[in-house]
Amino acid sequence: MNTQWKALAGILVGWMGFSGLATAAPITLHDITYFGPSGTNAPEDYVDHGFGTVNKLDHPSLFKGFDYVEWKHQYTFDPPADTLISGNLELYLKDDSDLCIFGKCTTEFAFGYAEDGTWDWGEVDTGIYDYDVSLAALEDGMFGVTLKSKKGDFYIKQSKLTIEYMPVPEPGTLALLGGSLLGLGLARRRRTQSA
Repeated sequence: MNTQWKALAGILVGWMGFSGLATAAPITLHDITYFGPSGTNAPEDYVDHGFGTVNKLDHPSLFKGFDYVEWKHQYTFDPPADTLISGNLELYLKDDSDLCIFGKCTTEFAFGYAEDGTWDWGEVDTGIYDYDVSLAALEDGMFGVTLKSKKGDFYIKQSKLTIEYMPVPEPGTLALLGGSLLGLGLARRRRTQSA
């Protein structure tokens, strides 16, 4: 009888240990939108823009207002998401030049905001602008962003949304593991009884 309890305890400890191994590792999803003169690489990502080309945000105009571009990242969690861990947005901007005329140099300023309430205002230089994103805004598979030129002109090359998440555990994996351990325990028990 004591041996049976030890075997059962061993099976339970083994099952608990192996079930920890059966959980999935975090998955990183990247959704990248590239901007060109007439739109984005994925037409469904493009929402709207002001005047001129899509990828160049021009100087504000007295009659046309502020130039802007609006887009949304659209993505599918595959495998499905159980828990979102982190979200990050990177904007790749390019200052077309440090134009200096008669000793005066131009400066570009932009204002950007996203559907999660994140916003930023500041000078634009060539580089990557990095923002953390609210996880609640990422759950529906879409994330909208708007970028406006407040002074000067500059280019947007790409927008990269990175989401890290835990997938939903697959029930088949856990059932297979449990069945294997149960079978191992029964086989061991039969071998002990026949000896």
